[in-house]
Formats: sequence, structure tokens, C-alpha cells
Amino acid sequence: MIKIYAARSMTGRVKEDVVAEATADKTYFEKAGFIVLCPVIAENVPSTKEVIRSSKKAMDVFWKRDKEMIREANAVIDMTPSLKSEGVSHELGYSRYCLWKPVIRVYEKGNLPIRSSVAWYEDDVIVDSKEEVVEYLLRVHGTFWKRTKWRLQMLNKSLLKWVIYQVQEFK
Repeated sequence: MIKIYAARSMTGRVKEDVVAEATADKTYFEKAGFIVLCPVIAENVPSTKEVIRSSKKAMDVFWKRDKEMIREANAVIDMTPSLKSEGVSHELGYSRYCLWKPVIRVYEKGNLPIRSSVAWYEDDVIVDSKEEVVEYLLRVHGTFWKRTKWRLQMLNKSLLKWVIYQVQEFK
């Protein structure tokens, strides 16, 4: 089974809205056969009208656990790309540029970014429906062999350049 990490903007948003979105996404993707790793669910965010503001103490726990879930996942899905989120930005960076995992961005229906957006260059898939996420993940990452093939292609395309760029940083 494919494990996905469902990233979403949280801080500054109403808990009730975030919990409803996360619950609906988790239910949808689980029905499609995926294991969903969700920070909203993992943090037991209560469904209240309060705005989310985590303390430093809570974030010391949450951030470490979020990174563990990202390492466990086969792909990271940004469910709120239209909302600026410092946390999601770093989760995507960690996933893509450190762990070289696939990154999928799910925009609101009909609101894909313009074709000159950097997102089209850096992200693996940009869609405006969860159905397209399911189709892509099953087609490209749906089995251990497909995930292995994708990772080997990624390493072939990127590893040597990455090593060269790292060595060049000594200048």
C-alpha cells in the first residue's frame, strides 16, 4: 500500500475548518487504498472555532514527529498550496530536496498556477482534484517495483549533479 503524508496549512486557521478538511481528505484517500499520515489527526487538533497557534513546546514535539511521518511516507501531498504556510514549505523542501520523494500539489478546482510558475518545474505533479492524485500515485508509485523504478530514475537524473554541486560548494 502507498503511504502518503497529507501536508496542509494549519497555523492561523480555524481548527474546525482544518479538521474538517483533513478528515475528508483522509477518508477519501483511505477509500482509494492509501495509508494516510496526517499531522492534523496525529496532533489530535480539536474541532473548535479557535484559531490554531502552537506553542514552542508543542512544536518541539510536532515538528520532529512530522519529519518522521514524511520519512515513512512514499509521497508528500500539499493539500493547500494556495495558502502560504511556512511549515508546509519546509515539509515539501525536506521531502523533495533531502529525501527525494515525490511531491504532489492539489490546487482548488480550476485554480492551477500559471504555466510559468516555478511549481511546474519543481513539483512532480500539479493537479486540481484528488482523483488525479489517486490516478497518478497508482500509475507511477502503486507497487514497490514502480516506486523503486521511479527512485532509480530520480537518482540517475540527480545524484551525480548533486555530488558535483556539493563539491563545488567548497570553493
